[in-house]
Amino acid sequence: MTLIPRRLWAALAVAMLMSLLPSALARAVTPDDYDPNNPGLLDNDHLYAESAFLFDMDTGEILLSKNSRVRMYPASTTKIMTCILAMESGIDLDQTVVIPREAANVPEGSSVLGVRQGDEITWRDLLGGLMLRSGNDAANAIAVLTSGSIDAFVARMNEKAAELNCEGTHFVNAHGYHDSDHYTTAQDLGRMALYAMRSEDFRQIVALPRQTLTINRKGKVVTQDAENRNSLLVPESNYYYPDATGIKTGHHNKAGRCVVASAERDGVRLIGIVMNCPSEERQFADAKKLFEYGFTRYLPCTMEALLNRLWPEVNQVAIENAAEDDPNGGELMLNLGEITGGSASRMLQVDSEKAMSLALEDVRGDLTFQWSRALEAPVSAGEVMGTVAFSAPDGTQVTAELLASRAIAAKPEPTPTPEPTPVPAGNASRRKGAPVGLLILAALGTALAASLLVALKLRQDRRRRRRRAAARRRRAAQTRRTKRG
Repeated sequence: MTLIPRRLWAALAVAMLMSLLPSALARAVTPDDYDPNNPGLLDNDHLYAESAFLFDMDTGEILLSKNSRVRMYPASTTKIMTCILAMESGIDLDQTVVIPREAANVPEGSSVLGVRQGDEITWRDLLGGLMLRSGNDAANAIAVLTSGSIDAFVARMNEKAAELNCEGTHFVNAHGYHDSDHYTTAQDLGRMALYAMRSEDFRQIVALPRQTLTINRKGKVVTQDAENRNSLLVPESNYYYPDATGIKTGHHNKAGRCVVASAERDGVRLIGIVMNCPSEERQFADAKKLFEYGFTRYLPCTMEALLNRLWPEVNQVAIENAAEDDPNGGELMLNLGEITGGSASRMLQVDSEKAMSLALEDVRGDLTFQWSRALEAPVSAGEVMGTVAFSAPDGTQVTAELLASRAIAAKPEPTPTPEPTPVPAGNASRRKGAPVGLLILAALGTALAASLLVALKLRQDRRRRRRRAAARRRRAAQTRRTKRG
């Protein structure tokens, strides 16, 4: 056996490594490789965030997922759940509440609204201080005012998380300050955000770039201008994103920088979550990458295309009075005439059957039929039967004529029963009715004669009975006289 020299082994090893190095380098992707001019090419490794999640608010379809089911620390994004329970407490947004002493029980270094025990503030302003200013004191106040104690409120938070199928979530406080047993996932935060965004009041609060808060402190009015810490919403910010609509940021040393954000463009509504980013700048940069990528996944679909696709499901009507031999039993397919307003469109996710199904369902639920004639035979092929109309997302009215696809014959008219023609007096046709009159008179005469005969016979029978009775009396009298003699 020939031994390969050690130096040769080394040379071979170096050659192999060099051959593998270019492919290894080609596979390496970093956030610096992200091309903002081609947002549709976003790769998970283009994100600074350790965990990220992007989905469609209307269809629920996931557009991007990076470690989205890995447990992470949520920091102040916890306050999304706190706000959900606050809004479901039954307290009116304009109701004034009194801040409890527990509001001040926050860890050192907490972000605070600055309310004190005994302060009076509207529920709306307290929620604004929670979501915009990210006040931990506001979170504690909400917990006590709605549940009686912070512990009871936290228990309710975990119950609500379970109701929303947030299986990777556990809360130990109402504000998100770090605790090793206080965690969630990007997907779970998405579930909470989606649920919260169903509330118009929630949407209005989290979309505000800033809010003036009014506090009544021992009879003195104190105002605060709370700027939203979600800089995507603040026009003056370097991180402003015109399509942003909410929702909540959060950070601490263990959680890094987190944001649960929402955005809308051309009717497409998205929620994006990034967790554990290294800086504020990269946090918002990642959020923008998610949205720009998401919006590339949608293309316009015209109302005409939607109507044509839906039409085979709704284009059949029943025609009354159709001939019994009609091959389709009176069922008529309607064709669409020229469609007006059909160029209006809505954005649909590419290659998503669910998105298409929801769009068709929207059109189906809005269809209005107006008939220009009764739905009964006879019908001519191509005849205008009426119109169909519905509204596009931008309010454009879409209409089309409805044309009969075939002719349908009607049932034949039943043959009428002839009525006797009245015969005027003196008309020659009266003679044609004379035999009938004679027959009637003859019948009446016969009946009368029969009646007379019956009456005569009855009279004769009565006379015979009287004569027999008289004869019996005479014989009886004769017998009596004979016995006396």
